[in-house]
Amino acid sequence: MKTGSVEETHRLDTLNAYAIIGSPPEKEFDRIVELAAAIFAVPTALVGFTGENEHHFKARVGFDTCSVGRSLSLCADTVAHGDVLMIADTHADARYRDHPLVNGAPGIRFYAGAPLRDHNGAILGAVSVIDYQPRAPLTDSQCDVLRNLADLAMDYLARRRLLSVRRAALGLASSMPDAIICTDEARRVTFWNQAAERLSGLPGARALGMPFAEAVGKRLERALFGDQAADGMATHYKGYLRCQDGRLRAVDVSCSTWAGEHRYQRGFVLRDLSARQDMQDRLRYLRDFDRLTDLPNRSRFLELVQESLDLGRPTVVLKVGLDNFKAVNSSLGMTVGDAVLREAARRVSVAVPPGATVARLAGDEYGVLLVGEQDLQAVRVLSGVLIKEIARPFRVRGFECHVTGCVGMARTEDGQTLDCHDLLKRALLALQAAKSAGADHGVWFANDLGARAEKRHALEQELRDAFRHHRFEMHFQPQVSLADGAVIGAEALIRWRHQERGLIFPGDFIEVLEVSDFASQLGEWIIETCCDFAIEQRRRHPAFRIGINLFPCQLRDPRLVEIVEAHLARAGLPPDALELEITETTILEARPEVLDSLFRLRRRGVGIAFDDYGTGYASLSLLKKYPLSRLKIDRQFVLALVSSRDDLAIVKAIIALGHSLDLQVIAEGIEDEEQALLLTQLGCDEGQGYWFCRPVERAAFPA
Repeated sequence: MKTGSVEETHRLDTLNAYAIIGSPPEKEFDRIVELAAAIFAVPTALVGFTGENEHHFKARVGFDTCSVGRSLSLCADTVAHGDVLMIADTHADARYRDHPLVNGAPGIRFYAGAPLRDHNGAILGAVSVIDYQPRAPLTDSQCDVLRNLADLAMDYLARRRLLSVRRAALGLASSMPDAIICTDEARRVTFWNQAAERLSGLPGARALGMPFAEAVGKRLERALFGDQAADGMATHYKGYLRCQDGRLRAVDVSCSTWAGEHRYQRGFVLRDLSARQDMQDRLRYLRDFDRLTDLPNRSRFLELVQESLDLGRPTVVLKVGLDNFKAVNSSLGMTVGDAVLREAARRVSVAVPPGATVARLAGDEYGVLLVGEQDLQAVRVLSGVLIKEIARPFRVRGFECHVTGCVGMARTEDGQTLDCHDLLKRALLALQAAKSAGADHGVWFANDLGARAEKRHALEQELRDAFRHHRFEMHFQPQVSLADGAVIGAEALIRWRHQERGLIFPGDFIEVLEVSDFASQLGEWIIETCCDFAIEQRRRHPAFRIGINLFPCQLRDPRLVEIVEAHLARAGLPPDALELEITETTILEARPEVLDSLFRLRRRGVGIAFDDYGTGYASLSLLKKYPLSRLKIDRQFVLALVSSRDDLAIVKAIIALGHSLDLQVIAEGIEDEEQALLLTQLGCDEGQGYWFCRPVERAAFPA
């Protein structure tokens, strides 16, 4: 047999599968060689297996060596021969008279061997008898005896392998998560794994030998067996297992029958349907419900809306939004915020009529689905009730929170074909209109809202085109020292140079621009342009600084610090020449990592200005938590500063507060000399506005 051939590869793979080479001695093989030596009256008998390079002796009598090289082994020759190999006198046989084991130790003169052949025909080794004197050739009956001894060895080897497989199968079955039960012909339990113990409550030690009906209940036994013979037993069934505590547990049973050792054996795999149902319910909950509020989630809400539309039913969708909720989250923490969301969900659920579906659509937005004919005035009244319910104070952990709400409403109309997404989008547009109007009742969707949305989309496309073709430019408004009128800095303001409409101010486009997908890229261009402008101005004004308004997406960018430092280094600009302006509304909504970026920039010397101070929701105590260098008084307080005692009081308070926190204070929107003089008298440090200079292009900035 050629080493490396397909047959040899198969033979070696089969031999390895039996795991016999290198295994400890086994008495069954020892008995075979003892029997062979006695039957043939020889001093040496062997059972060996031929590996790739050596012939290994599993059992031996009268032979000390555990293995010999394959090329030297007469037993290996038996494997190659494929039948009984007999050499009556090795000295008289030309093939073997010069063999090392014949001429040298142990001096073999007689050899006979029968191959060990498995049921697939692979020859694995040989049973051999050896004498050190020549002998008469074996008779045919003696050759048959030698073959029978080889068959005996292979029978044991096969049983040995089967026993190993059984042990592995039993180990696997014992650890399976499903209950596995086996019975004999008498329907008595022969196997009961740990999962069966857990499922039934019956210990395996008690279950073994117990009648099947007693172990699992007569109801399940009758369902599986009935009065049929073993080969007619049901193969699959859903029924009820009787547990030890008397409860019935729903199970899915798979059955099989086989013959083993001349007896029928039966096996059952029981799967706990109650556990599966619990898991399915859990997965369904995770898929369809919001875990914070236990309300249906957006996906489930859309499914229910679509189901109503598919059935042709009149359908109304209300979208309820919470205003100022992010300020609650930022100032009082997410734990309080979550409690507010849960309570808001409860209030909405209680307020809607029976049969309505309430869902949580987003962080601070809820949906209400009304199916069937609706009184539109009643729906409008419902929206007002929802707004009033949300406006009631939320008392959480000793805090009193105030949140307002808005409602957008949309409905199906005759002749319109809508899907769930269309209807929800209409409700969203109505909600946005309600927020803009500050309505104390819901706003119904109207076609002009869709037109507005399309207009916004068109504007976004125009802005993207403007960015691509470099049609944005920066203008700069000087900031002066109120004490001596000297220019000490400027605020950078973006403009859009439209091809047809000319110069467009940010009030017409900034709301769309700052949420566009290119806002971060544009924001970095602004930083680069402003750094270049600042280094240019520092040649004339050594302490000049440039103020830049950041887009919200820039604040959220984890690369903000690196971007700012890179452009300062490129322009050769010191950090104190740059001031980043943020609104208090933006900072209240900021995540912890945003604040960390601002603190890092402030520690490096970059200024942080609070823009439009006094117009948002920041409390005075929160100012000390932010890395500020300057407060900017909003123009609405400066406008009536001279004539309004209230505005005067507010400005005084802001200046005093800023100075007490070691912050510089600058007033925006100064339009006349009287305002400038009064602010100077009040101790305001700096100012900007039309009185000093309008925003101008880079080349026109005053010297």
